[in-house]
Amino acid sequence: MNLFNFINQISLLAEIVLGFLIFLSSLSWGVIFYKWYAISKTNAENRGFIKAFKKADRFSRLYQDAGEFRRSTLAFMFRSAYEKIKGIEERAVSRGGEVRESEIEIIHRTLLQARQEDLTRLESYLQILATTANISPFVGLFGTVWGIIHAFRDISHQSSVSIASVAPGIADALVTTASGLFAAIPAVIAYNYFLQRIRSIESLAESFNMELLNLMAEGRWKE
Repeated sequence: MNLFNFINQISLLAEIVLGFLIFLSSLSWGVIFYKWYAISKTNAENRGFIKAFKKADRFSRLYQDAGEFRRSTLAFMFRSAYEKIKGIEERAVSRGGEVRESEIEIIHRTLLQARQEDLTRLESYLQILATTANISPFVGLFGTVWGIIHAFRDISHQSSVSIASVAPGIADALVTTASGLFAAIPAVIAYNYFLQRIRSIESLAESFNMELLNLMAEGRWKE
C-alpha cells in the first residue's frame, strides 16, 4: 500500500492529527539543528575568550578583543562589567580614587544580570521541544482512539467479522500513536541534551564571575 492509498483510507480527523504531528516534528527538528549550532558556537567562542582572557595584560585591550566573541557568554559578561567599571572609575576619580563596597556589589549584580540575559538567549525555543515532547504522544493516542472507533463503526456495517477485516482498521489507527512517539522521542532527547549543555555554560559563567570579581578586588580593573 502506498502513502496516497493509506491516507485515503483513514478518517479526516486522523489526517488532521497526522498533519499536526508532522508539523510539530518538523518544527522540533528545526529547533534541534538551530540550538545545536548556537550552543556549539557559544562553547567555541567561550573557549576562545578564555584564551584571550588569560593572555590579556590589560582589561582595556581585552575589552576591544571581546567584541570578536559575539556569541560568547563570558565575553558578554565581561563587556557589561567593564562598561559599568568605567563609569564607576570616573566617579571614583572625582573623590580621590576610592571605590566603595556598594559599587563592587553593583558590578557583581551587573555580571549576574548579563549571565542571566545570555542564558535566556541560549534557552530560547527549548519550550518548543518541551511542548512537542509532552503533547505529541497524547495527540497520537487521541488519533488512535478515534481511528479505532472509526474502524469498529465500519465493522458494525459488515455482515460477518473476521480478524482479516478487523486488523487493517486497527493497524491504521495505531499509526497516529507511532507518529506521536516519532515526534516526541527526538524532542525529549534533544531537550535534555541541550539543557545539560546550557547548565555547563552556566557553571562556567559562575566560575568566571567569581574570578573576575577577585581580579577587580586586587585592582586589576584599573589596568
